Amino acid sequence: FIPVAEETGLIEEIGQWVLRTACIEASAWPAHVRLAVNVSPIQFKSETLALKVASALAESGLDPRRLELEITEAVLIADDDAALVTLGQLRALGVHIALDDFGTGYSSLQYLQRFPFDKIKIDRSFVKEVTRNSGSASI
Repeated sequence: FIPVAEETGLIEEIGQWVLRTACIEASAWPAHVRLAVNVSPIQFKSETLALKVASALAESGLDPRRLELEITEAVLIADDDAALVTLGQLRALGVHIALDDFGTGYSSLQYLQRFPFDKIKIDRSFVKEVTRNSGSASI
């Protein structure tokens, strides 16, 4: 349903509901447990994403350091500069940023140098080849 939600524009509303609900639920979890929430490229392009995240954190009382937003490389391809600004705003809130599915699409090591990621999640399709493909293993 995610592609349909993105096509119809409903992903912003759904994404905000998911973020807010997840933060509220996670605020009752033990303090050492971190919450990870996927952010679609369409949500990420919103100029108000950082405000929406700040609102969800304030409403829930969740410590921003316990929230990790997962983004894919697709958010970086369209407009590097805008993505860098948004990532900076999110980092200023204290939120952690994870690059999800690295190794698919247009993977570039330049992204790892330019953007402030706290975690890189290498795609399973790449990792599973490590034992079968000497090229993958050497990388």
